Amino acid sequence: MSKISLYNDAFLDEIRLKTDPIADEAVAALIKNKRSLQYREIIQALTNNSYQLPNGLPEEVVHFFEITRQLPSWANPKLLQQGQQFLEKHISDLLLMLGLLSLPFDYAAANGAQVLHRSERLRKNPAKRLAETGQYLLDVGEKNGFSSQGKAICSAQKVRLTHATIRYHIRQGNDWNSAWGQPINQEDMAGTNLSFSVLPIRGLRKIGVEVSQEEAQAYIHLWNVTNHIMGVDEPLLPDTTKEAFWLVKKISDRQHAPSEAGKELTKSLLKVVPDNTAVDGKEIAARYMRFLLGDTVADILDLPRTSLPDAWLAAPLLGFKQLRQLLGNRAQRYYSARQQLKQQMKQTEAKPFQMPSSLSG
Repeated sequence: MSKISLYNDAFLDEIRLKTDPIADEAVAALIKNKRSLQYREIIQALTNNSYQLPNGLPEEVVHFFEITRQLPSWANPKLLQQGQQFLEKHISDLLLMLGLLSLPFDYAAANGAQVLHRSERLRKNPAKRLAETGQYLLDVGEKNGFSSQGKAICSAQKVRLTHATIRYHIRQGNDWNSAWGQPINQEDMAGTNLSFSVLPIRGLRKIGVEVSQEEAQAYIHLWNVTNHIMGVDEPLLPDTTKEAFWLVKKISDRQHAPSEAGKELTKSLLKVVPDNTAVDGKEIAARYMRFLLGDTVADILDLPRTSLPDAWLAAPLLGFKQLRQLLGNRAQRYYSARQQLKQQMKQTEAKPFQMPSSLSG
């Protein structure tokens, strides 16, 4: 039975009031017992999926990690592998889509953006935020990311705990409007999942990249498994591309609206774009955001109403490649260096280790 029948206003109104009780209880137990040092120790321990937790943790924390390190019964190893292969194949474009499409699409959700806006780190250090989010994408999409030596599971757990911590502190304050729903609620979490899965597929197709139905299905499955670990309820994890496209439209129709929070977050994101002596990199990035998002969402974010150069509009894939060059193609260089580093680490017993030149330069 299709999940589309679930995606109505009554159901989505209900889940705006639901968050993530398991993670919330774990964080509350740490804070209640004044164990901030243990929290830092936990985060530091999450280096790969075979981590060992510190001793003496509250039972709520132990329960959280026992529950969330298990893959769901419906996880398909073949689809996970295909989804990771898809990410590797399109790594540069997908990382660029993260900043030009996925994040601004999330910022257009006026209610959900209120949480993001309250994070000083997002507004004052957007480059670090973008780098951390890109790192998370790589951890999820890397070959064998869900194996004992991978990082997909522990990275998702780390983000989930961070969300619970943000919720805890917001609830301690007095400036949260109940009309926004619960902070980082199930509807907003589902929207974020879709912005990482189906939305980049839509963006790739818009610039002229061919994405097969099988590739799209595998990539959506990869993020569904990840977001199961992240605490998104199963009814909100679409089983098919049709369900995914329908749900992203339903959530955006409900939540996308102008807000000062969304506009400020978008401006902060554009500050990450480097300047170039020949062209205005921020202007070109803003234009491409509008192209990918569409005028309705771009207007919500107050992006300038200017079109791409005619040559880029005629051949958007070529323009996207030129934009990568303009930005220095750092995503591909980082990914290549990361793969080289991992390969050298496997060979340390046979050969002396050498730092990859792309990381040391």
